[in-house]
Amino acid sequence: MSIYLRRIGVNSFVTEVSRQQEKVVTRHLGSYKNPFVRIIYRKSELHKALARLLRIERNAIRQECREIEQTMKLLEALINHFFVILRLAEARFQEQSPMPKSRSRRQTTAAATKSAATRPDLESLDEALQVLPAKHAFGKLCRQADAGDPDALRQLDELIEQTPEILESTADLIRFAKQSVLRGISRDSVVFTKAMTAKLQVMEDRIKADHDEDPILGMMAEVVAVSHLDAMRCALLALNGSENKTDADHIQGLAGRSLRRFTNVQQAYQRLCRQKQRSRAATRSRKPK
Repeated sequence: MSIYLRRIGVNSFVTEVSRQQEKVVTRHLGSYKNPFVRIIYRKSELHKALARLLRIERNAIRQECREIEQTMKLLEALINHFFVILRLAEARFQEQSPMPKSRSRRQTTAAATKSAATRPDLESLDEALQVLPAKHAFGKLCRQADAGDPDALRQLDELIEQTPEILESTADLIRFAKQSVLRGISRDSVVFTKAMTAKLQVMEDRIKADHDEDPILGMMAEVVAVSHLDAMRCALLALNGSENKTDADHIQGLAGRSLRRFTNVQQAYQRLCRQKQRSRAATRSRKPK
């Protein structure tokens, strides 16, 4: 049912259009000068305006969810290459740390709550991921380089030289993901933004507790924390529900994907930590007493 205002000459009239038994029926409600008719028309216009606002907000949330999911998918892809990145960083930065010293909590919080986040070049980062070999291929490349293969040595040197740029792009992507997820979960609430930023920092500190001195694992811990927060964001969206079945199904799928992504990221992080511990133990055992 829809209510319209029709102008005939200098007079205005309100009509109601509805569908009854597959037929369009138009009913004259009266002159706009009639206060009761005017109330009916204004109420109809208010409902239309609210519906438009809800539709705009729903579309904005959908667009935001698509952008966040794209960023989180790229972070998940990065996680699968972190073993290679870790090995390359160790080779590239034997004497100096690949990342600057860890910032204080206040600095981290201030950086995370900036109003505008610089969107990283996702295409360039995706191209860099295509260049990075998988774990087993990287191991084979290292063995060939150890055997003196000139092509393997050249390829390994190129990868090592690209490591600082990859690390910088990864750090930018993590910062952008943090700000995007925080903005998505907090909306325009300054108080809630600060609360969730503090929550994210606590999650990161707890994950980093065992290897605070390792910047690469620290970056990976940040990915785990932001993936956890993103899963919480999607779960809250699902709990809010939606009158539209299509939107409800979309949000449920989003929540399921974010939870699986968090699980995959967490498991990959745990595997990398175990590999790092074994590597350190092997290095200590080879040192002369």
